[in-house]
Amino acid sequence: MAENTDNVPDKAAYQVNRRLMCWAALGMMMAVVVCFLIDPQKYGGSELGPIFYGLSGLVAVYFGATSFQQAKK
Repeated sequence: MAENTDNVPDKAAYQVNRRLMCWAALGMMMAVVVCFLIDPQKYGGSELGPIFYGLSGLVAVYFGATSFQQAKK
């Protein structure tokens, strides 16, 4: 009897949720740029780098963790 080592019960939903998270992070980054372009005086003193690094770091950590778990199997 083969063991079920897959911890993901619904792979289709897992992939959809993974893509939605990435699109949401990309959408937030684009929203920040649009807000900055619409009113640069309001956001002129703020730094955009930490926002982009934070959102891209979220995606990187998520994909890295899932890749590490799959390689560990």
